[in-house]
Amino acid sequence: MNENELEELYAWVDEIPLSRPKRNITRDFSDGVMAAEVVKHFFPRLVDLHSYPPANGIDQKIINWTLLNKKVFSKLNLDLASDVIRQVANCTHNVVECVLLNIRRKIDNKLWEQKQKAEGNDKPEADQNAATEESPPKGKGALKTGKTLPAAAKPSPGKTKPDQKLTKVAKSKPGAKQTGEGNKNVKAKPPVDVAGEPVPRIQFEEKEQECLAKEETIQILQAKVRRLEHLLHLKDIRIEDLTQRMEQVRPSGQNRK
Repeated sequence: MNENELEELYAWVDEIPLSRPKRNITRDFSDGVMAAEVVKHFFPRLVDLHSYPPANGIDQKIINWTLLNKKVFSKLNLDLASDVIRQVANCTHNVVECVLLNIRRKIDNKLWEQKQKAEGNDKPEADQNAATEESPPKGKGALKTGKTLPAAAKPSPGKTKPDQKLTKVAKSKPGAKQTGEGNKNVKAKPPVDVAGEPVPRIQFEEKEQECLAKEETIQILQAKVRRLEHLLHLKDIRIEDLTQRMEQVRPSGQNRK
């Protein structure tokens, strides 16, 4: 995992309300309790938190993770190896981050599937046929990225028409006219600049890709800012704790004098 992936993962975890403050992610998630809370945040009916008691011993930590792997992760199509579970329970460096990254990806896939299923039940038949051409998200941030066609449904290079999918859906909708006039109304208008002049589609797509790249950069920077703010907050808590301890120790020292 690179630095950007870690920053995005930490920002994602920070957005989820958990029962304990996040101070050291390796130790915090070692007993499996907070991992169960992460899944329950997105799928409340999938997790029973009473089955995962907080633990300090290695044996109970492994029991929690094994039960979580069997009862919950299996429903997300995720299976952790026993040696990975033992490494997480032993607070091995950077192992829990990899596990959380996989959990995040499986959660994103599950949410995407539920969304497609819900939209498929609400849409007419023509829209359902068009939705089946979309593939599930892959990797980090999957719900925020664009949707693509699977390999079997992708048209050959050089033959793709911008209005092909839109026209196809319009033809298959109930009550849609099959005349040339009806298709003309559905045809998308070419992009224009500020002066109203047509812009070449290639140039338009290049600018669109630049905007998407800049938006992604902004999101990464915002994640870094949130992570630094979180670290500052932890430092403030630590300073306050040390200050209180000094205040408690100081009177006792004066009494000894």
